[in-house]
Amino acid sequence: MIDWGDFLIAVAVAFVTACFARHNGFKSRKAAAATKFRNSVLEALTGLYPVPVAWPADEITISDVLQARFPELQAAVAEFAPYLNILQRWRFKKAWNQYRLGRNGREIDQQDYSQYIPFTGAEIVNGLLVKNDQSKTYKSVFKRSVDQLLGFAGEL
Repeated sequence: MIDWGDFLIAVAVAFVTACFARHNGFKSRKAAAATKFRNSVLEALTGLYPVPVAWPADEITISDVLQARFPELQAAVAEFAPYLNILQRWRFKKAWNQYRLGRNGREIDQQDYSQYIPFTGAEIVNGLLVKNDQSKTYKSVFKRSVDQLLGFAGEL
């Protein structure tokens, strides 16, 4: 005769053990994915991040440089995103879009790296003249964007 109490306890213990094993396995895979993501980003942006020692002399060409490195970064982002929970994934996608499109970028655009180009200008917003000057902040904006992406992979 089966002792149902012992049977249910054994099933519960097996279930909890399996849950812990699965969770620990996922944590290990997530840590490995985070390390791979971080290494891929750092490799793709060598010379530009964290210290911009190889920033192009003709600073407008940074857009071309980043477009050339986009496929590597996009692959790393796509591979890492599934390891994030839903809220983190949403924030990660937002950070990725901000990196490649700027703060006001639109989803329908592919790439726009104008936020990393030094310029001064003005525009009319709601009837008011608004001056823009990013001639001194463009490299720090780039670093902050990459910092945000790498922040999802743990320490920078």
